[in-house]
Amino acid sequence: MDEMVGVDITGFHDDYAQALNSLVDTLAAGRTTAPPREPQPPVDLMAALEESVRDARRARDGGHG
Repeated sequence: MDEMVGVDITGFHDDYAQALNSLVDTLAAGRTTAPPREPQPPVDLMAALEESVRDARRARDGGHG
């Protein structure tokens, strides 16, 4: 990226690398880390879309439907 002409990379930040370095430093110092957070269940996009369409139809029909 540094060699790309006309590209300003000063606004980019590598959060993953920073977190990894922090983890390595913590473990190297003999400290323990907090357990990882439980992953959130994925959003069912199709169900959300269907609900949105139903809501829009209800609003269009004056709340009937």
